[in-house]
Amino acid sequence: MTGRTKFSLQFLGTGNARSKPPTNYNANALVHVGDKRWLLDCGLLCPVALHAMGMSVLDVDGVYITHLHGDHVLGLEEVFCTNYFFKQRRVGLWVPCGLFTTHSGIEGYDIWENCLRAALESSVYVEGALHPLTLADFSDVHVMYPGGSENIFGLEAEIFEVTHVPNRPSYGIMLDKRVCFTSDCTFSSTAIADYFKNGAEIIFHDVDFEPATDNSVHASFEELLTLPRDFRERMVLMHYGDDTCPKKLTAAREAGFRIARLGEVFEF
Repeated sequence: MTGRTKFSLQFLGTGNARSKPPTNYNANALVHVGDKRWLLDCGLLCPVALHAMGMSVLDVDGVYITHLHGDHVLGLEEVFCTNYFFKQRRVGLWVPCGLFTTHSGIEGYDIWENCLRAALESSVYVEGALHPLTLADFSDVHVMYPGGSENIFGLEAEIFEVTHVPNRPSYGIMLDKRVCFTSDCTFSSTAIADYFKNGAEIIFHDVDFEPATDNSVHASFEELLTLPRDFRERMVLMHYGDDTCPKKLTAAREAGFRIARLGEVFEF
């Protein structure tokens, strides 16, 4: 694929792990390409956000997961169970290689064994015999690798590793070679410059409006302010707290950033 595929990205929420409806929901997004809809992350509040916007988990054809924190992955239980038991279908699942123990090298870091299995593993009768359900029963799994390219319902996608929680893999994604979505990450001016250098026309970037500390796992607004103005004007900030002071949001806009809003749709 060569890029310029028509698609849209809608924010089901722009908040962090502590967000509470109806003020906001987890910073997950719905990608609409052709007649398919798939999720950029599926956090605990994602099914609630879909419902609030007049949709259902049955409208979801696929999911891409950036990392294994609850506000990015725990909504999969409802997506998988509802589609399996009520629609008798598997949902596409695109997962970075590092979210499997065999690839990450971190014991216990596995999307099925240590994240979803306790909630999803049950047994169903198949031809008269009990069959224990596995990840493959709920989804068509596609493992993604940095440096490679994957076709997600006709949209080219490339993943890249970001720094979030130390020693725990987390991944951003580039869509159609021009739309960059970092998910949760710490600040790196070098990484941001590379995204633009590699073709990004817009970057949806993590932000925390609280001051950075030695243990920060998100990019602080003060750090993002050090970027050149032309970078800031091509960035949309997301994953901010429900209690973020309106004056800080105004300051971000005056600095050139856009602030992602609940339900906002971006057309590409």
